[in-house]
Amino acid sequence: MTIKRITLHGIRLPLKRPFKIAYDSYEEIESLVVSIESTRGDIGWGEAVVDQHVSGETWQAARDVIARELAPLLIGQPADDIGAFHRAAEARIRHNPSAKAALDIALHDLLARQCRRPLYSLLGGRCHERLELPCVISMLSPEEMARQADEACRQGFRSIKIKLGDTPEADVERIARVREALPPGMALRVDANQGWSAKQALEVIRRAAPYRVEWYEQPVFIENLEALARVTQATEAVIMADEPIHGLRDMLRVIRLEAADMVNIKLMKSAGLHAARAMADLGMAADIPCQVGSMVESSIATLAGAHLAIAHPNIIANDLVGPEMIASDVAEMPGDGTHIPLDESPGLGIRVDGDRVRELSVFEARID
Repeated sequence: MTIKRITLHGIRLPLKRPFKIAYDSYEEIESLVVSIESTRGDIGWGEAVVDQHVSGETWQAARDVIARELAPLLIGQPADDIGAFHRAAEARIRHNPSAKAALDIALHDLLARQCRRPLYSLLGGRCHERLELPCVISMLSPEEMARQADEACRQGFRSIKIKLGDTPEADVERIARVREALPPGMALRVDANQGWSAKQALEVIRRAAPYRVEWYEQPVFIENLEALARVTQATEAVIMADEPIHGLRDMLRVIRLEAADMVNIKLMKSAGLHAARAMADLGMAADIPCQVGSMVESSIATLAGAHLAIAHPNIIANDLVGPEMIASDVAEMPGDGTHIPLDESPGLGIRVDGDRVRELSVFEARID
């Protein structure tokens, strides 16, 4: 079985409410959805959601890279040789991880569908029974963040992640108000999205010690891994690296510098599942637990991350909340929004609504 056709759709996904983090604010998500069809008629789905602040890609540039550089490499090639695709893609064009991730995810979905097996069975088999989701709260006023945290508790969430990256005084106030709104035992996590300096991060961590933050994600600027190492080594708090970690080389730098206690793996940074799984393996060898994160993706890329997370023993958390934030998705997510259950359905385990994809499309390209 070889690859017959690849179709690319550029879509805009409206959010239920604006999503504000330290470096930007979003009212919609620009996504690139790809389908890969084999000569046997099976179809695999993939997705790219770019973040130009992190990977340097734009929506339009990723579209051109997929349509003109990467997709043509796959036409007529075996549908099951994912490693060969990555070698050819890397030889063709450096970086562009989100563009590569879209095709990587579609290839994995296609292969699992051809095998009539759930994707997680190709990634090592089920390791966790189900995936508990956090409630992610935008950087808003302390009172509004506390209100949303209280509402999330009533909905059945077991952990809260809050977006920060303001002044230390304002952010400590946010942490305090949210913790006061939570019942005892509820996990509280903080993501600064590069918003602090090393000194500011240590100040926040010191002043917020009474509020029992489980971990602090990416407190400092993406380019300054040494500053992240200084924060990690100067505090007993758990520090997670996110934006600087794109692949195995970055994982090795974290290990060598002792720059973080945890790492957030995102398929859009790692060029898909192929490298992400190896990153989780490397983290396990170095006693660095991992989380699978999200660029606020649709159900397609979200479920790709979920299959990896449920299959890997070193992935102890996830941030796969995109579908709960999106007002109009391309498929129906399993679960009730507080967790993701995965059954024996083949591939990603969802039926992508082709009509919905076309309705949301701004542009379409076909490569055959």
